[in-house]
Amino acid sequence: MVYEFDSEIKLLEGKMKWKVVYFPYSVREIFNTNGKVPIQIFVDGHEFDHKLLPSKNGHYFVYNEFMRRAVHKELGDSLHVILKKCEDNRKIVVPDYITISLEEHNILNTFLEQPDYIKREQINYIELAKKEDTKNKRILSLINKLKD
Repeated sequence: MVYEFDSEIKLLEGKMKWKVVYFPYSVREIFNTNGKVPIQIFVDGHEFDHKLLPSKNGHYFVYNEFMRRAVHKELGDSLHVILKKCEDNRKIVVPDYITISLEEHNILNTFLEQPDYIKREQINYIELAKKEDTKNKRILSLINKLKD
């Protein structure tokens, strides 16, 4: 089932000052869980794989840097969201330039043996760099970390 709604970008209450978008429906009733829910979303027409996360104020997804760069909206702005539960196992897509660098240093397998959430975090950290020089430094840092 697909859910379509408009929602404001808000600050998450608590220690983490993340920008988030709250899901306006009961996750418990719809998805039969109070936990995390893997989702596919279209935010103002841009597609993302994400997760609904639980909080005391209801489930939300994080309005991350990838979304901000695509949508160009900030805290307090409204977003149009189309959301559906992701039933398939999500695959990590490692960009070719990262794969090549890891292969050159014989540590691609070490990278791939890590849990998915760590691989995703490392890839995102590299991808968010605006300058090519910064990306290369981040790849080198990852290579050194994996060698240790």
